Amino acid sequence: MFHDPVSFPPIERGGIRRLTAGEVHLASSLYGYSIQYHRVWIHRASYLPFNMQLNNVAMTPNGELYFQEGTYKNDFFMSPVESQHLFLHEMMHVYQHQRGMWVRTRGLFSWVAEYDYTLDKDQLSDYSMEQQACIVSDYWLLINHGFYGYDHLYRLRNYKPSDSEDALIQRYQHILRDFPA
Repeated sequence: MFHDPVSFPPIERGGIRRLTAGEVHLASSLYGYSIQYHRVWIHRASYLPFNMQLNNVAMTPNGELYFQEGTYKNDFFMSPVESQHLFLHEMMHVYQHQRGMWVRTRGLFSWVAEYDYTLDKDQLSDYSMEQQACIVSDYWLLINHGFYGYDHLYRLRNYKPSDSEDALIQRYQHILRDFPA
C-alpha cells in the first residue's frame, strides 16, 4: 500500500509520528524557521503515567507534543481552527524548549499558571510561559480568522469587539517585535 508522500497513515492510540508537511507549513506561518521541525514528535498518548493526562488537554513538556483522544488530529493543518489554535499554542512550547526554557519544570505548575493576559507589557519575554503561548496563538487567530466567533479560544482579557482590529494587531506586533528570534 502506498501513501501520499507528504502525509502519514493514521496512528493508533499510544502511537507516535512526525509532523506532516501541512503542520510544518502551518507552524512556519507563525514561527518561520525558528523551530527545528524535524525534531518534533507528536504522540497520541498521555505524557503522564497511568493515562492521567486529561482527555481534552495537550502537553508539550520536552519538545514533543502529547495529545489525548479529545485533542489529537491526524493532521492539524487539515483540522478546524480550534485544533490549529491549540496546535500552535503547543508549538510555542516546542519553540521555548528548543531555546532552553525549562518547559517541563514550569509545566508542573501550569495548573496554577495564568493563561489570560493583557497587552500592557513591553515584550513577549515579560509574560509567563503559558501567556506567551496564548499570545502567539491568539495573534495567529486574530490575523488569520479574527476574534469574532472565537471568544471561546482567545485568552486576551478586557477585549472589546468594538476595539479597532488594526490597533489590536499593532499592540500584538509591538509585543511580538522580536519574535520569532
